[in-house]
Amino acid sequence: MESYDIVVAGGGPAGLQFARSVVGRSDYSVAVLEANDELADNDKSTGGTFHQVVEGFGVPDEVVMSESATVQFEGPSARATLDIPNYVLDFPALLEFLGADAAADGADIHTGVRVREPIVEGGTVVGVRGTRDGESVTYRADLVVDATGPAGTLTTRLDMWDREAAQRGIGKEYEVTGRYDLSSMLFRFDHEYAPGGYAWVFPGGDDVFKVGVCWIDDFYARHSPPDDGAIDDYVERWARSDPRWEVDDVQAVHAGQAISDNSINRRATDGLVAVGDSVSSINPLFGEGIRSGMESAEMAAEVATRALTAGDVSRSFLSAYERRWNREKGSNWKRQRIAGELLYDFDAAQQDRFVANSGRLSEAQLDRLQRYELTLPDLLSLYPFRLDDVRKAPTLLRHLW
Repeated sequence: MESYDIVVAGGGPAGLQFARSVVGRSDYSVAVLEANDELADNDKSTGGTFHQVVEGFGVPDEVVMSESATVQFEGPSARATLDIPNYVLDFPALLEFLGADAAADGADIHTGVRVREPIVEGGTVVGVRGTRDGESVTYRADLVVDATGPAGTLTTRLDMWDREAAQRGIGKEYEVTGRYDLSSMLFRFDHEYAPGGYAWVFPGGDDVFKVGVCWIDDFYARHSPPDDGAIDDYVERWARSDPRWEVDDVQAVHAGQAISDNSINRRATDGLVAVGDSVSSINPLFGEGIRSGMESAEMAAEVATRALTAGDVSRSFLSAYERRWNREKGSNWKRQRIAGELLYDFDAAQQDRFVANSGRLSEAQLDRLQRYELTLPDLLSLYPFRLDDVRKAPTLLRHLW
C-alpha cells in the first residue's frame, strides 16, 4: 500500500494536467496511475485543437505537428473556409510532455496500474484499488481524482455519472504518409462518407496527414445504408476517394469512443473530484476533448489545493469546482448539444445550407464558434430550418433541463 496527498486515476490530458498544475503550485505529493505501460500508448485522439491549449498550457513546439490559419467545412456540394487558426498535435508526444513536466516538479507517474474501484470509508473516498502485473495494489490518499476517461471507473461506481444514459459515438482515424494539397483542417458533413457524423482530414506536416470518420450512434443508425460496412470501410473510402490527397502508407491507427451528455454532472463527492471525460467534459458539438479536459483539470486543481490546505475535502468544499464548471461551460454545452442533435440529423440539402451559412459568420461569431460559446442568435443564423424539424422539438427541449 502506498500513500499520497493526491492520487490521480488516469494519465490522459486531464489527469496529467491536474497533476502538473498541483505540483507546479504546491508541495503536495501526487501519484498518477496510468493503465498503459507507457503514457504514449494512450493514443486515442486526433490531436486537433486551438490556441487555448498550445498557448494557455505551454505546449512546446516539438509537440505541434502542424498549424494552419483556416478551417474548411464541406457538405455534399457546398464548401466554406473559416478564418479559425488551429493546431494538430502529436498526441502521444503531448502525453509524454505533460507527464515529464509533472514529474520534473515532483509527481510520481506509475504506468501499468489499472484502477478498479474506489476505497470508501465512512462515506469518504480515501484511495483506490487496482492491479499491476497481475497483482493487487492499493493507493491511499487525502484526495482522489477520477481521470479515467469515458470508462468513468470511479464516477460510475460512486453513482456520480450515468454513462449508460449518455449519447454514444465512435471514431477512427488513420495517420498516413503521402501527398496533402490543402493547408487547412477539413471537416466534411456528408452521410455518404460519415452517416450521422462527419469526416475529417488534418495536415500533419512533412508529408503526414490524418484522415478519419466519426459518428453518433443514434444518427448513424438513421442515416447509414442497409448494406453498411464497418467504420474502417468509411475511413478507407474517404482516404482514397479525393484527388486533393494521396495515401502512400498508414503509419498509425487511432480509435476511440465518445460518451457525452450536457456535462452538468456531479463532479465532486467527499474525497474525490472528477475531471475530463470521466464526467463527460467533451464538447458535444464537434467532439473536442483535449481542451475541455485540460480546462476541467485546471479548475479542479485550483479547488483541490485549497481544500487540502484547509484540511477539508468534503463535497461541500470541493463542489466549488463543480459550480464553476457549470457556470462557465454548462449553458454553452447545452446549446452545443442541441446544435449537435440537429447537425448530425440534417439531410444533404441542410448539410449544404449549414456549410454555406457558416461561411457567412462574422469575425466575432467565428471567435465564439471556436470557443464553443455560440449564442442563440448565432445558432439561428447557422440553422437551415425546415418545417418538419418541428417534430424534433420535444427531444431538443429536454436538453434545456
